[in-house]
Amino acid sequence: MSLNVLHLVSNGVWGGGERYVLDLCRALEARGDSVAVITRGKKDVDRRFADAGFIPGRLPLKGLLDFVSPTTLARVLNRMSAPIVVHVHNFKDADTAIRARNMCKDPGNVRLVMTRHLARPAKTGRYHRWLYAGLDSIIFVSEAAKAEFLSTNPAVDHKKLHVVHNAITAPENVEPAAGKEAGEIRLVFAGRLAPEKGLDILIQALAKIKDRKHLRLKIAGVGRGRDVMPLMGLARRLDVADNIEWLGPVDKIFPLMASADIGVLPSIVKEACPLAPLEFMSQGIPVIASACGGTPELITDGQEGLLVPPGDADALAAAIEKLAADPELRHRLGANARKAYQTNLSYPAFFTAITEHYLADER
Repeated sequence: MSLNVLHLVSNGVWGGGERYVLDLCRALEARGDSVAVITRGKKDVDRRFADAGFIPGRLPLKGLLDFVSPTTLARVLNRMSAPIVVHVHNFKDADTAIRARNMCKDPGNVRLVMTRHLARPAKTGRYHRWLYAGLDSIIFVSEAAKAEFLSTNPAVDHKKLHVVHNAITAPENVEPAAGKEAGEIRLVFAGRLAPEKGLDILIQALAKIKDRKHLRLKIAGVGRGRDVMPLMGLARRLDVADNIEWLGPVDKIFPLMASADIGVLPSIVKEACPLAPLEFMSQGIPVIASACGGTPELITDGQEGLLVPPGDADALAAAIEKLAADPELRHRLGANARKAYQTNLSYPAFFTAITEHYLADER
């Protein structure tokens, strides 16, 4: 049975959540489902969907006080044939989807699914209780994200709550990026250059390593000038600027990751289920990451990588030194990481779990 699936994407910048949607759109289309995406019309987001063959529709998607989006969406849903799934990725868009379904001629034809990409406590007011009641399924990307949501004891039907870990579609047999110097131990960070990612802790850790002449840190990602410029200044003050290369945005990230000896993810906040560990793991690269949020559900300390306390530059430096000095350990952890990715975190398993919630009748 083929589905009509509509994703609402209101974020204005491209990130892990938007990649999650794009990968899911590709997999659904490949299976034979009809897929559409509605965005706010932000160029960077629209371009990436359009480049993949999904030309987005556009709505304001402004949430509670936006009456245009639910009314227009209801007209769209009325023209679609059942079964229909509207998949949203935040509570603001859940508001739009719930009101649109309530205006439909046959609301029973429309199923509302939300993926919760954040690890934050649930709000407990009447409005949010209405949102929780209006959704058919809330999918958390990690047990940590679900636990954080439930920490405020919200009034929600627990039968609607599910955990499906993030997954990625990763290429096989990636050719590592060229340009690695003889004897170089390459560290790679990939992600947004934002304060919560802990890059200042990583720079401090690098400065604590006395024998760092062979260490090279490649930083891939974009950030605001007010966040990035202080990091560059910190690197200069701590005399590690020569060990760091700021790559900016990298569209084809897997060759860079495949060239790494160590992936480093020093987040200082609880990320629900970051994608970067999965990307490194898919290429057989050991990861040093902060032991917070959903990351420990992906990486077991000493098995697929090393976990350190968030914000602890001394522990991070010690972990880098340990892996940099031991190629056999890097190889073992990397092999374990690839195996864990292929066995427990594969995209086909994720896709099966997600689409089961598209079909389950829990209303």
